[in-house]
Amino acid sequence: MSSDGMALLAQRLQALTDDGVKLNPATANPAPLGLYGFALTTALLQGAKTQLTEPKGTSQMAVSFGFFFGGLAQFCAGLLEYQRRNTFGTVAFCCYGAFWMSLAIFTTLSAAGVFVATPVKGDRLMLTLWGILTFLLWLCTFHTNLVTCWLFLSLAILFWLLAGGVGYPDQTSRVTLTKFAGGWGFMVAAVAFYDGTAALMKDVYGKQILPVFPLKPVNKVSLGDFGTKRFVDAEKQAAA
Repeated sequence: MSSDGMALLAQRLQALTDDGVKLNPATANPAPLGLYGFALTTALLQGAKTQLTEPKGTSQMAVSFGFFFGGLAQFCAGLLEYQRRNTFGTVAFCCYGAFWMSLAIFTTLSAAGVFVATPVKGDRLMLTLWGILTFLLWLCTFHTNLVTCWLFLSLAILFWLLAGGVGYPDQTSRVTLTKFAGGWGFMVAAVAFYDGTAALMKDVYGKQILPVFPLKPVNKVSLGDFGTKRFVDAEKQAAA
């Protein structure tokens, strides 16, 4: 390799190192763990919403998973994304991990009589606010891929559907809307399972097995999945 080529390679390696990207990352990709924790716990709860399973028992089981798999494991995935300098992954996984743990502790304390039963208007407001938060996170996915982008948009819609079903005056319409929201939630969980599996297989096999349809870089920054962001200019210089 010529001296110019060596210089370009050194520049690229330095640029990637400065941004936290390594050819062989020091840490494993935590995104599949976070996505699986979110997907499985969400799907479990939708069994109760759709009444495909016993509503009360399945809700309690989902709350139990919310403490650890959907909550703690996902929150830890967010902390690990911090080490990889992935701000988006850190915020997203920590937010939803904290959501599940908060929901689990509130439900547990309510069942124990420490807290009052879930207030209808408060529940509706909580779900609406989480839909807004998810929508704001969706605005930060336009440089990732189509699967991740759809995951956050569909999740925002799920929160708003659930909020609409809370306290609906007509019981028949409320049950119908809640069942529809549960079916929509299964779709959201399936997308998260797919996204997590695509990231895991890419890391294990060293190539993209399941397509995620990357979107164009925004402001010269690309985040093809939940992995560490990459500056497009540095990659183009190395390929030149």
